[in-house]
Amino acid sequence: MSYSTHRRKVADTTVPLEHRASHARSCALHVANKLAVRRSDVLNHVKQQTGIDLDMPCSDEALAIAFASIDALRSGTEQLAQPAA
Repeated sequence: MSYSTHRRKVADTTVPLEHRASHARSCALHVANKLAVRRSDVLNHVKQQTGIDLDMPCSDEALAIAFASIDALRSGTEQLAQPAA
């Protein structure tokens, strides 16, 4: 599936939160591939920036905030922190 398809499914509030979080993690994989990093790097960035763990988001609002961070990485308005040397 494409990023856009997963993105639509993240926004579908008729689907259970856990299922939508799975689609958000799939979007993180697409972004990781685009940036040539590991998916865990993207998920860690989201957790660091938002305080939200996409393995277990607590609410629809939390999922939306975390997904906005993924979207910002994809669009280039946010940058992944470079690992310390």
